[in-house]
Amino acid sequence: MLQRLSLWLKAAVEAFLPFSCHVCRVRTPPGTILCADCRRRIAASMHEPAIVEDVACRCPVMTFGAYVPPLSEAVKVVKYKPSTRLLTALSGEIARVAARMPAADRPDILIPVPLHPSREAKRGFNQARLLAEILAESWKAAVSPAIVRTRNTKPQAECDETLRATNPAGAFTLAKGLIPSAFTGKRLAVIDDVATTGATLDACVATVERLRPASLRAVVWAHSYRQSG
Repeated sequence: MLQRLSLWLKAAVEAFLPFSCHVCRVRTPPGTILCADCRRRIAASMHEPAIVEDVACRCPVMTFGAYVPPLSEAVKVVKYKPSTRLLTALSGEIARVAARMPAADRPDILIPVPLHPSREAKRGFNQARLLAEILAESWKAAVSPAIVRTRNTKPQAECDETLRATNPAGAFTLAKGLIPSAFTGKRLAVIDDVATTGATLDACVATVERLRPASLRAVVWAHSYRQSG
């Protein structure tokens, strides 16, 4: 209740302030939080879900684009401003590229990577959950909070690469009251905003594997490709 009130008050205050693009900060018409140029550039940077090869995850990982500007700028605003409104503004573009995935490859159930309750309370939302809801509408899939985070780990963005590899290990478990048979034999996908090393996804996938799905993959909005050489 308090989270919703906080978000409502924030929106009410912003309604009386001059509007600017949430990404590039150029002045925009009232009610417009994404300028036409940024919308065009972000849309052009996304593609149909494609498998990446440089993520240390025990299942295939698919991404909609590279974690470089302008897509990385949009992800950072959603995550750290934070801004549910920007993700909502881009929902049409995300849904359009998601719709290019062949129907036979689409998952039945989407499982968003959970935040620790204290971090979600501070942010006011879980961006992975909101992304999952956008994808679920495009793919005609269900969204399930099948896993929960039991340990408030240090944010991956604040960890060096060595710590990133071990930081999320053992931080997730199946949600209480879950009915495993509802997932057994289904095509499942773990959803998150960004993949770098893949450690968080792998920790989540290790938990979801216990549900004995027919297939399992991870899908992220953006992926930070590793530099070779």
